[in-house]
Amino acid sequence: MIDQLKRYALALENPPLLIVCNLDHFRIVTNWTNAVSHRHDLTLEDLREPTKLRLLKWAFSEPERLRPGLTRRTVTEIAAGKFAALARDLRAKGHAPDMVAHFINRLIFCMFAEDIGLLPGTMFTRMLEAAKPDPAQFEPMARQLFGAMGAGGIVGFESIAWFNGGLFDDDSALALSRPEIELALDAAAMDWSEIDPSVMGTLFERGLDPDKRSQLGAHYTDREKIMQIIEPVIERPLRAEWEEVRTKIADAMSRAKSARSASARTRAGNAAKDLLRGFLDRLRAFRVLDPACGSGNFLYLALQTLKDLELRAMIEAEALGLQREFPGVGPEQLLGIELNPYAAELARVSVWIGEIQWMQRHGFSVSKNPVLRPLDTIERRDALFGADGSEARWPQADAIVGNPPFLGGKLLREGLGDPHVDRMFATFRGRVPAEADLVCYWFAKAGEQVEAGRAGCVGLVATNSIRGGANRKVLDRIATTQRLYEAWADEPWVVDGASVRVSLVCFTSKADGTLVQTRLAGEQVAEIFSDLTARRACGGVDLTRVARLRENAGVAFMGDTKGGAFDVSGDLARQWLQAPTNPNGRLNGDVLRPWINGLDVTRRPRDMWIIDFGWEMTQQEAAYYEQPFGYVRANVWPARTTNRREIYKKFWWRHVEPRPGMWRRSRDASVRWSRPGWQSTASSPGLPPELFLTVNSS
Repeated sequence: MIDQLKRYALALENPPLLIVCNLDHFRIVTNWTNAVSHRHDLTLEDLREPTKLRLLKWAFSEPERLRPGLTRRTVTEIAAGKFAALARDLRAKGHAPDMVAHFINRLIFCMFAEDIGLLPGTMFTRMLEAAKPDPAQFEPMARQLFGAMGAGGIVGFESIAWFNGGLFDDDSALALSRPEIELALDAAAMDWSEIDPSVMGTLFERGLDPDKRSQLGAHYTDREKIMQIIEPVIERPLRAEWEEVRTKIADAMSRAKSARSASARTRAGNAAKDLLRGFLDRLRAFRVLDPACGSGNFLYLALQTLKDLELRAMIEAEALGLQREFPGVGPEQLLGIELNPYAAELARVSVWIGEIQWMQRHGFSVSKNPVLRPLDTIERRDALFGADGSEARWPQADAIVGNPPFLGGKLLREGLGDPHVDRMFATFRGRVPAEADLVCYWFAKAGEQVEAGRAGCVGLVATNSIRGGANRKVLDRIATTQRLYEAWADEPWVVDGASVRVSLVCFTSKADGTLVQTRLAGEQVAEIFSDLTARRACGGVDLTRVARLRENAGVAFMGDTKGGAFDVSGDLARQWLQAPTNPNGRLNGDVLRPWINGLDVTRRPRDMWIIDFGWEMTQQEAAYYEQPFGYVRANVWPARTTNRREIYKKFWWRHVEPRPGMWRRSRDASVRWSRPGWQSTASSPGLPPELFLTVNSS
């Protein structure tokens, strides 16, 4: 009975408690979102006991008392920590990281399969317990189990289902020591049926990928944030489609009921069936692409959304008099591109687990022969370039979602290497500015997919700097050729364990009529501009189209950019200022200035000075200032010799951007700056170059 109730739970807005009774037996199943599910079984005889009777009373009068204290997220965090330790031990033995990751993914799935009943009779735990006295037996026993899961078979006297899907494509296993078996047993004792795939991939990836071990215990993006993309890109437009179809079905069924002839009744009924069939076929053919899918968080939630929509449509159609079908939406509708091998396989495991959990929680049987459908649609490859160096082609999809990699434009060469960056610049010339952040390349390709009719709606996460500068050039084109219909300009997010501020941007074809509302930060607006501001009913100006005023030329400047360790403490600077005359007959004060930045203006001064040889002084001339030059030689020159910009390398004793235009403009001008509580005006000579200035001609 509980399975039947689960099938209707979605239509009942997922109540926190599911209760069934067959007159002499009660079953209460907790159903709070993101909480571990608990089951309470009571008989009529049990109700003689006050504690048991109290459970039933709470279910109707104080349901919050039955809320489990342990969340699914907490269970996942604990599990990830245990496997991170096991992965570390196995890598320390010399096993290749990818082999360790594949092996642990198998262990993870075996523990999950055991706890949901796909592996019979706690088989995996019993195998670990049997190997504990003699650890040498673990590897052959694991090989036997993995082999059976690969094609279906017998282990001992028990039948094993056919799993495969690529996860069990061979019987390879790693040997475990007794402490490692005990660690695995400790992990197996957890309730793996309650693992949360929306964060599982991220958390386990940090333990399996050696490059991400430092992120263990760090923050991660939760499902609510990801749904800020999934809801407007997938759920909202499909829900709008269904509402329209449901209205037509209701009308057809009404005509069938009032029809005076059997033929008219049949025609109307068939029309209703065709409408439902058309929408379900639409859902089951709907493809979602994440072109930087990582460990599958977006894909998992996209699948859950599609399956929820399908079930809701079938339940509501059933209420109108049509027959309900078995769910048909499945993992094969997800398309992913991911270069990191650890993340790519975890994405598949997350999706598989999420699919099985959804089916069981809604009272449906899990697919068989095989249990795991192949997920070759989640590809391990570069999203920008193919193996031959040509531009990568993305598969056609109804929706594109994801969180592309964040790497600032100035860090591209350091992070990706010169050959890759040179290829990017050449391939995307005229489409993405060379100064743009890496994420902009994903926006450009997604926009081109929409323009070519190869994608419907797009929702991507970007650094919040996409609103301006070179980054915004990509959004300028999208805003011109397509329509920005949902955006959050400045939202908290988590990238590689660090909290950052991002922009969430959703766009679609201008011809898309299903998304009539345009929203910025959850508020309905008339139009979203490429700087992620908006035109509202009360007004609004698209500042991205405003022309520069000639009158403002030479009024405000970016400050000097030093590009090296030119800054020194006040104590050291004063020693140099008191030094004797240099060989050129000049004092060090010529090239030393007090250095003030924003912190010095708004807080207590730091007493910092800076060495500044200007923008015209030759190396020979600078060398006459012996102490400052020697300091720059020791602390700046080594780094400058490896700089990729030839001019920075050539003039290593100078600041990389000394802003001569600012100094020329500031001659014979007064400069005003402010600090809370006071104002001051000073003449420009000797002003610290890092100070943010407003220059007024006078």
